[in-house]
Amino acid sequence: MHKILDVHLDRLRAWITDKRTDDELRETFHGKKSKAFFRDLFMCRRWLSDEHLDALFLFIRLKIKAAGIPSSQNFTTADTIFMRILVSKWPLYKECIKENRPFDWDEEYRLVDYVVGSKVDFQDPWASVDYVYSPFNVHGNHWVLLCLDLVSCQVKVWDSLPSLTTAEEMTNILLPIRQLVSKLLDSTGFFDRRGRSSTYKEPWPVVIVDSIPLQRNNCDCGVFAIKYFEYIAAGVGLDTLCQENMSYFRKQLAFQLWTNTPMY
Repeated sequence: MHKILDVHLDRLRAWITDKRTDDELRETFHGKKSKAFFRDLFMCRRWLSDEHLDALFLFIRLKIKAAGIPSSQNFTTADTIFMRILVSKWPLYKECIKENRPFDWDEEYRLVDYVVGSKVDFQDPWASVDYVYSPFNVHGNHWVLLCLDLVSCQVKVWDSLPSLTTAEEMTNILLPIRQLVSKLLDSTGFFDRRGRSSTYKEPWPVVIVDSIPLQRNNCDCGVFAIKYFEYIAAGVGLDTLCQENMSYFRKQLAFQLWTNTPMY
């Protein structure tokens, strides 16, 4: 856990709390971000938005790759946009199945671009990696970490508040992803390139990962999802991933984005 000096965190805190610069935008690798963006990330008990999760998943992926950590997995990421588009196709897909007509994946170029690596910021073809990590919002008010395990063909879930959603509920919520990911991969020739049989095109099972650190409040699910991803993708133990460190993690992540400085 990289330690950032208090004097540097004080600089960011002073900028956030200076009302004279409330309209100021900060240039980051992920575009310009408002003071509200940094405030909600830096301060405790603030909800993290899609924008936070997408920026930080990309940032962490890039810094793990750049650091060349020997223990890191062979992985890439998707974002909340990909997941929303994929889930939105579920009713149309079911309608096609009901009417016994094929679903035209060629029309879904926005999804295909992620898989084949032709989308800006998502240029790792899925055929070249083993895992795809993404944030996912459950019930409209809770972030979990999803992993599309391309080796075992499973959807794995790290949930920091498992009391909110039963395993059965999570399995049902993820049905569109479980069903459509395999079809999307098949449409891009993924299974042929990986030498997999047609049995892997069936709906993928859900694995709820247990024995993980859990949150003890109602506001840090986003930070937990981000840090689950960072620790697991980097291939390190979860010893320091705990509720007591969430306040510092927020400040650490905000400072790194604010300065465009990845740290390991």
